[in-house]
Amino acid sequence: MNARGVTLVELMIAMVVGLLLVTAAIAIYAQSRSTSRVNENVARLQEQGRYALSVIEPDIELAGLYGFTNLPETARLISGGNPSVIVAAADQMRQFPWRPGDPLPTAVVGLPPGAHACGVNFAVDVSTPVQGSNNVFDMGRARTGCNPYSSGAQAGADTLTIRRAETEPSAPESSRLQIYASRFTSRTAQLLFVDGNAPGVVDTDHRIHNFVVRTYYIARDSVNRTAFPALRVKSLSRSGVNLVFDEDEVIPGVEDLQIQFGIDTGDYNNDGVIDTAADPDRDGIVDPNGRATRYVNPDFPDLPRYQVAAVRIWLRIRAEESEVGFIDDRTYRYADVVYTPSGGARNFRRALMSRTVAVRNARMY
Repeated sequence: MNARGVTLVELMIAMVVGLLLVTAAIAIYAQSRSTSRVNENVARLQEQGRYALSVIEPDIELAGLYGFTNLPETARLISGGNPSVIVAAADQMRQFPWRPGDPLPTAVVGLPPGAHACGVNFAVDVSTPVQGSNNVFDMGRARTGCNPYSSGAQAGADTLTIRRAETEPSAPESSRLQIYASRFTSRTAQLLFVDGNAPGVVDTDHRIHNFVVRTYYIARDSVNRTAFPALRVKSLSRSGVNLVFDEDEVIPGVEDLQIQFGIDTGDYNNDGVIDTAADPDRDGIVDPNGRATRYVNPDFPDLPRYQVAAVRIWLRIRAEESEVGFIDDRTYRYADVVYTPSGGARNFRRALMSRTVAVRNARMY
């Protein structure tokens, strides 16, 4: 039997077909790899946003919980472990006037200077469990000694401050702001102290909790990278005999934080008038029920008059690296922000995440 090979023409055709198959396989692989990279980047942005929200959300939910009560007017600052030696009542520990036009509160005496570093009475304003600033880094009045990290705060971002007691009890500790909570007298006695002298017994019905004050904001730089923004938090702590605000990075890549407060206006039927159930004595002052009827920005002038029942949060997260060929031409509209990337910022992928969190300790009647 005669053996016969392929002709040159047949060989050339086979090579062309093989080359086309290899080229197609490479193109499919490249496309698959590009798609996988995009999906991974999107997943990473979403994961960063979920993590950041998971850090902030519990603080909001617990804001205003002062041991066994959510009634701030019961709190008093004492000294020397003596409940009768009242340094200041809750109203005297405010940062801002209760009504527009009222005189500014004065600094509570007897506190370490750090209590006022981020604003007069900033550390002890139990009457304001949730606080914020709109499109500016502003934690309180006379905020010397409370500067943002590194090169400063991201322009145009909000801040969010919460105040509460830690959930777990602590031992008395000098130069740390703590609260003595009583289960059975919670409506008449929640005692703040900073000298380490407990004003009573410590047992299952009388506990000491560290007082928590945290402010979340956006810094222009992250720890290991300049010009790459990060979500950071300032937390009340102690250093020697002084109160201080330590600072930590929550997560890099968050380039904007915006918040709005859901306030209880007492207008539950939306007719523009405070309902009788919310103002039974008809004095024009809402007796709150913990229901958000209106969302306002943190600089809403009458905010001190209302109870914050919920907080709406937006986080805009940016990818670590730019993508060749990618153009982010979207316009992001949220809170009071309208943002369209320009210049080199258009080559970064972004995710916008939002969540509305109920303040669980908003007072209910």
